Amino acid sequence: MIELANASQKRAEVNVRQIGRTAEGRTIDWYTIEQVQIGAWREEEITQDISGLSRPITVYRSSRKTNLIVYDWHGDKETFCPPMWWDLAIGSGACGLGCRACFLMLTHRIKRDPSRHLLYDNLDDFLHASEKWLLHPSRRRQHTLGVGIDRSDSLLYEGVVPHVRNLAPLFSDSIRNPNGNKLILLTKTANTHFLADILPAHRAKIVASFSLNPESIADLWEGKWPDTGERITPPISQRLEAVKYAQDLGFEARVRVDPILTPENWEEQYASFIADVKNIGINFRYWTLGTYREKNAQLDAWRERWGLPAMEWQPSENELVKDGTHRHLPEERRISIYRKVSALIRREFPKARISLCKETHTVRKALALCNADCNCLI
Repeated sequence: MIELANASQKRAEVNVRQIGRTAEGRTIDWYTIEQVQIGAWREEEITQDISGLSRPITVYRSSRKTNLIVYDWHGDKETFCPPMWWDLAIGSGACGLGCRACFLMLTHRIKRDPSRHLLYDNLDDFLHASEKWLLHPSRRRQHTLGVGIDRSDSLLYEGVVPHVRNLAPLFSDSIRNPNGNKLILLTKTANTHFLADILPAHRAKIVASFSLNPESIADLWEGKWPDTGERITPPISQRLEAVKYAQDLGFEARVRVDPILTPENWEEQYASFIADVKNIGINFRYWTLGTYREKNAQLDAWRERWGLPAMEWQPSENELVKDGTHRHLPEERRISIYRKVSALIRREFPKARISLCKETHTVRKALALCNADCNCLI
């Protein structure tokens, strides 16, 4: 069960996390502590049997009052990202899995702790907001609604606050969902067992997508417990079995291989990973690829301030160049990486539908991948 945690006691049990300080000399987590003290947030521990992780994790819980569904255009005149998907704001800040390259560390800076996700639990309000979204006069068949795609993990907290199971009947209802819009999930967990609770008749409008990389690549950037260095996220083999389980339940499965990292022997690692996907019997409808990128140069500084371990591999500071909405690897290098990974995918899956995430028009044209077979779309 979920247990109410004493904020000051929990703060003293931070393992070996070295929390930084602000320019005023306060600890970097002063704002989050204050929210608990004034009663705006509740700090709670979630046991591993609920989260699916190897040990308990701590979250903050609250109710979101406004903007339960958010909309942003993530592209610009140089970067392709279709403005056709919305996001259910089920959480705020980094999701708690501790990924060292997570852009969500920058969205609120001191106002969110990347190791203690702010989880919104007013289920009925999110359901009513989704009902209004589905029936809005501007709604079109191509529009999709993500479950915290850019604000949380869709299944990490499903055992605590069952947003997906709560929304499934709504999206399967042709009267309340007249355009047949889809609900898009994205997870780094193996928690697809929660999807078995959804009635078969309610599964058709739900897409289960998974953020995956080869095991050795995931070790380089996904979160690690600071006291042992063990990875927080489940092993890739376990996550692939969870994909197969969701697929066998009848859910459409997709994958985001993002960020693609290129340490020594990276091509062999990706080839082995893709072969594993085939051998398990997974058939992803879309493969969405992305190379390492950053919104701005502050990401690593905020990772360090919050006490997250450093990535074991990342480009040098002067290797990243501003190109469209992000700081990327140089264009020719990205093209080379995408070309190699696409070839590996098509060797095992000749009819694979491959797209690029938040990539420039010039790179897309160079690779003849000017499609909209994107993870977040229909």
